[in-house]
Amino acid sequence: MRVALPLIVCLLLSACLTEPKACVNQPSDPATEQFAASLGIDIASMQKTNIGDYRQDVVVGTGDLLDALGPVQIHYSAFLVDGTLIDQFQDQPFAIDLSTRATIGLADGMLGMKVGGQRVIVVPSQLGLGACPNGPVPGNSTIVYKVELLSIG
Repeated sequence: MRVALPLIVCLLLSACLTEPKACVNQPSDPATEQFAASLGIDIASMQKTNIGDYRQDVVVGTGDLLDALGPVQIHYSAFLVDGTLIDQFQDQPFAIDLSTRATIGLADGMLGMKVGGQRVIVVPSQLGLGACPNGPVPGNSTIVYKVELLSIG
């Protein structure tokens, strides 16, 4: 019995220490998703970029043109397709370097904006946060960004 008890304990503990499951890559496709009405997304009316995100100007800015990835200041809100707010920075400028800190889809979606402009950018998972869950964002999630470009540099 003395030998069996430690063996049973070891077997039970090893069952609890299994390898974490790998993230399953099933990229999202914004063209096939249903967006919450509150987001106001009509994917068919949006411009699709060469790499696969969608964008639409809400307000065309009148300032400098964002024609290269680098530091910018923005206001933004980020949503899941069901309308859940996952992040926002509206009260003061948010500084971000689009060449290093942004997701590929957000950076690509912002190219061509002018300072003062506002844009909606729909980023499929493979250009955003990817296959693995990230905080409140489930894996393989399309993200909707509402961005205002405040300054470049």
